[in-house]
Amino acid sequence: MIAWLTGLLIFGRLKVLEPSHLNDDGAGRKISLIIPARNEEKNIGKLLESISKQKTVPHEVIVVDDNSSDGTAEIVSGYNVKLVKLESDPPAGWIGKSWACWNGYLASVGDVLVFLDADVELSPEALGTIVNLQELKGGLFSVQPYHRMERFYESFSLVFNLIVVASLGNFMAGERNPPGAFGPCMVCSRSDYSSLGGHEAIKSNVLDDIGLGRTFWKNGLPVSNTLGGEMISFRMYPGGIGEVLKGWGKNFAKGAGSTPPLTLIMMVLWITGVFSTFLRLPVALGFQIQFIAFIIMYLAYAVQIYLYSRKIGSFSIGHALIFPVYFLFFFYTFIYSGLRTLLFKRVSWKGRDIDV
Repeated sequence: MIAWLTGLLIFGRLKVLEPSHLNDDGAGRKISLIIPARNEEKNIGKLLESISKQKTVPHEVIVVDDNSSDGTAEIVSGYNVKLVKLESDPPAGWIGKSWACWNGYLASVGDVLVFLDADVELSPEALGTIVNLQELKGGLFSVQPYHRMERFYESFSLVFNLIVVASLGNFMAGERNPPGAFGPCMVCSRSDYSSLGGHEAIKSNVLDDIGLGRTFWKNGLPVSNTLGGEMISFRMYPGGIGEVLKGWGKNFAKGAGSTPPLTLIMMVLWITGVFSTFLRLPVALGFQIQFIAFIIMYLAYAVQIYLYSRKIGSFSIGHALIFPVYFLFFFYTFIYSGLRTLLFKRVSWKGRDIDV
């Protein structure tokens, strides 16, 4: 029961982006959209289409083709955007995404920088809303997109989505400085970004969103994080269950070390409670009272997981009812990630080996 109550503290203050935050059309601000893209031919067109429908028109859209081996550049060339082509792997000491973001910044002229992952999609009001909120709050403003799913195997990201959101500590009492930002959508002023060294200052950090967020708040600038809701979404790892495993496994164990201690303790307590609930089933089957208690606790966790996961993605009550499956997959992936990052010191993603 204590572990279940811990879940209320961890997820009880989830904040979702809403169109009502839109106060004006962003007039007077020169906005640069910077999109790092490596082998994103299946996604980049959807993002660029959504950008073309924005009520707030950006000054420029810059797509950085990070030495892709697919048709990313060809798709981008069909849109009225600036294409920056990187035709070799990053220099020594650089991680690919940070290198692409940095080159996008160097090619930009806007006084507001918006970094977007290539699989993100925006509602027509999204750009104006996030730019206005960044101006209101200052520093670095980031959004975790709503996870839009089309296939059942994509639901295996359920636990990871919950933990990513919880790990920043923005949505629980007692945490002031988040350890980072949400990488898929980050907004900041050009002056802040350049004065802090931007992605060059964190060029070797595998978790660029964690690194950039820490750079901001360590220099006295606020970091604000929220959820995308109906305004900002993405479809993660649509290439099958293997892609889900590799995608989350490439840096998840390493990310655990970046979670604030209080948040990490509470998350471990909550996850332990979930595991202990369904591990009690063999014992509970032999005792009527214990079995009834097991059913009550099981349903309590299912309801809790459903109420929070539906704010993060298109997860249903059916997904919540089979939560043991997702937690077992999470546990397996965490071990896989730990072996890859701690023993082999290397992961592979989008055709590129990354030293961690």
